[in-house]
Amino acid sequence: MGRVGTFALGIATGGAIGYLLDPDRGRSRRARLRDQTKSQVRTASMSLKNRLDYQRGVARGIMHDLAKPLGPEREYTDDTLLQKVKSEALGHWDHKGTIDVDIRDGMVMLTGRVDSETDGDRLIELIRAVDGVGLIDDRVDIAGAG
Repeated sequence: MGRVGTFALGIATGGAIGYLLDPDRGRSRRARLRDQTKSQVRTASMSLKNRLDYQRGVARGIMHDLAKPLGPEREYTDDTLLQKVKSEALGHWDHKGTIDVDIRDGMVMLTGRVDSETDGDRLIELIRAVDGVGLIDDRVDIAGAG
């Protein structure tokens, strides 16, 4: 830092000290500066705590995903699997009355009618996402298809 910079820094430091040590208003200025500093420290501390809590949750999620067994998925009885398919897959399906689901020996059998091939693909996608579903026997007709 050159002479001019050192001189300017000295003037700024002297002005700040004079501002804070002013006999008339110095006490209130120091109190305000102290309160503002404490507030900023508190805000930064809460922000850091929130970031740490978020990262802790991310780490827990990663550990949970890593702890999943690598073997075959859990096997369910046919009745349990039927209820899972109805609640998890068909719960998101808008055309519930047009599709019938039956489960025999773990195989999902679908019958009924959908409006388009896209709807049929979406239905299969929803059912495949259910834990425990293996084979799907798709006997769903597409409306308007000859």
